[in-house]
Amino acid sequence: MYAISVTSVVFSSGDRIVSGGDDRTVKVWDLRNMRSSISTIRLSSPANRLSVSHAHGVIAIPLDNRHVRIYDMAGNRLPRVPNRRCHSRMVSCAAWADDHPRCNLITCGFDKGVSGWKVTLTKE
Repeated sequence: MYAISVTSVVFSSGDRIVSGGDDRTVKVWDLRNMRSSISTIRLSSPANRLSVSHAHGVIAIPLDNRHVRIYDMAGNRLPRVPNRRCHSRMVSCAAWADDHPRCNLITCGFDKGVSGWKVTLTKE
């Protein structure tokens, strides 16, 4: 459960879902047992509309603090999204484009901007 509002929930592969909230956590759940989360990711800022890469099994988490963080399903932080073109206000949404060779993560924010990123991930 969450202490305050939940802002996003997405299906992952199999029987898992990923949710994020204003309490600065993202949780991975097994649909067969929703009593407690499989993993909990603690963040420095509230999470907005997250996205799961089905090709790589990773979560893109857009944050109120203008950053996007990438984690695996176990809660391990992965390399950052490149900093040279970051949003100037809250990042509201992220979407993976797993099949695109040059731009595989799209983000948008309250700065009225939409940005495309090339995030290098290896399939395990």
